[in-house]
Amino acid sequence: MKTRLQTDWLALALFTPGILVVAPLVGACFMLVRNSFNDWDPMLTMVPAWTLKNYFYIFTDPAQIKALITTLRISLTVTVACLFIGYPVAVAISRTGRYRGLLMFLLVTPMLTDVLIRAYGWMVILGPNGPVNSLMTAAGVWTVPKRLIYTELAVVLEMIHENIPFMILPLAAVLERINPALNDAAMNLGASPARAFFHVTLPLSRPGLIAGTLLVFALSASAFVAPLVLGGGNVSVMTTLMQQTMLTTLNWPQGSAQSVVLVGLVLILLAIYGWVLSKGRRVA
Repeated sequence: MKTRLQTDWLALALFTPGILVVAPLVGACFMLVRNSFNDWDPMLTMVPAWTLKNYFYIFTDPAQIKALITTLRISLTVTVACLFIGYPVAVAISRTGRYRGLLMFLLVTPMLTDVLIRAYGWMVILGPNGPVNSLMTAAGVWTVPKRLIYTELAVVLEMIHENIPFMILPLAAVLERINPALNDAAMNLGASPARAFFHVTLPLSRPGLIAGTLLVFALSASAFVAPLVLGGGNVSVMTTLMQQTMLTTLNWPQGSAQSVVLVGLVLILLAIYGWVLSKGRRVA
């Protein structure tokens, strides 16, 4: 049995690093929220005030509306693609005994590489003389190399590569805990493999499905390097718009409002998504 003193020291040892990590983050969030209500002057930069015009401008300016819609569209596309690609991989990992460690190693190895290096790697792959254009021209799919970089497609491909481990890992962890006998029992009772999957495996894997989709959507909405490098200024999302607003025009109140709107909207969408799935689980 642990003594009271040991318990107190353990709590203090866990509490102190948590405060050191969380406190600066919470303080920065409060600063962004406060700055979003300030005014901006081209000569004086940020002027202390209490105004809602920064938020009003986000939903009336066509460029900011377009960036917000593009952000949500790319995030949804990446999440759906990661789900359809990652679910079979997660099933394979959960059912592979002796090679599970190797597959997990291959899955997490790209995460050890900096995201900027991966983005430049995709620039080489999708470049005019890259393997994709070379393969397509050699196969006669198109006659001349096409511009694949600096497009929304390039951004989506890099973000799928970047975020798919965050879909596979929670799914594989949940699928490993599902008893294979349940699926076999359903098939012995006359269910087809597809019906057994949709009525047994898929509902039981819902916690991993929720965790994976939430992670991928949130990470995709906050991605910055992929839209900046592979978008090349042609793909405007909220993160690159914030960077331009804060560092180019030095309009910190407007940039702060953009960040608050993006975080708030993503949290609302994720809350609705989680509520819908949890409601469906209760009905089932």
